[in-house]
Amino acid sequence: MDLKKLFSDARRKFEEGGLALDVAEKRLVVVGDLHGDKDTLDAVLKRWEGSKFLFLGDYVDRGIHGLEVLTAVVKLYLDDKAYVLRGNHESPLMNEDGGFIDELCLLKRIPNCGELYGEIEQMFSKMPIAARVNGEVLAVHGGIPLKEPSMEPASLEELRAVEGDLILPGDPLAYQALWNDPCECETFAPSPRGPGIWLYGKSPLERFLKREGLKAILRGHLYVSSGYAQHHGVVHTIFTSRAGPYRSVKPKIAVLDGGVLEIYDVLTGKAIHKADI
Repeated sequence: MDLKKLFSDARRKFEEGGLALDVAEKRLVVVGDLHGDKDTLDAVLKRWEGSKFLFLGDYVDRGIHGLEVLTAVVKLYLDDKAYVLRGNHESPLMNEDGGFIDELCLLKRIPNCGELYGEIEQMFSKMPIAARVNGEVLAVHGGIPLKEPSMEPASLEELRAVEGDLILPGDPLAYQALWNDPCECETFAPSPRGPGIWLYGKSPLERFLKREGLKAILRGHLYVSSGYAQHHGVVHTIFTSRAGPYRSVKPKIAVLDGGVLEIYDVLTGKAIHKADI
């Protein structure tokens, strides 16, 4: 397989779609962080075979099969079987220390690994950062970005209009969409993840949802040992990896069907939570 061509083809298709997608699908299987966990991805694809998928990001780093996971997800995308969002680990900022570059160059010893990674890096920079699903649900890896100094939530149109260097990404709104987390607070707080990252509370969340006409947020990013967590009643965190440091996780996926969200255990296939959106 010509991996450089695969990722180059995906880069061009991502670029056509823009940074914020509008998705219309009656039913979607939503997959959280995978981090190189090919076994769990295979289990998801087998159990929910024939479904349309939406991936929330973090395909590489920490697990040792990041290339296989990324390749499988990109193939689904190119075959129009999946929507693929960017996570904070789709970035050289993380891949240098997170393990993905070492996986390519040291573990798998891929010839010209730097050249292949350069193509992957360019593809990452064109991946969409958010998706509005059926006009009701925001899918995003991290969460709503806050505009400094007002700390008002940015709009989807502002995210859609982001330009410039998106490799890290350099833009603060794009960066926060990949990195921000919800918190059990009223307004906002600095994130322990580092400078330029925020925790968003109930008040800015409600303002954002009302202004955008949305009812809920589906996101990944946050390690959850049970595989699922709910915040402020409307923010749903999905975690789907058992790779590396996450081997004790009970991975979950979400099925969004019409106005109903069901959370499923990947290992048993059983529904463990159901909510109206």
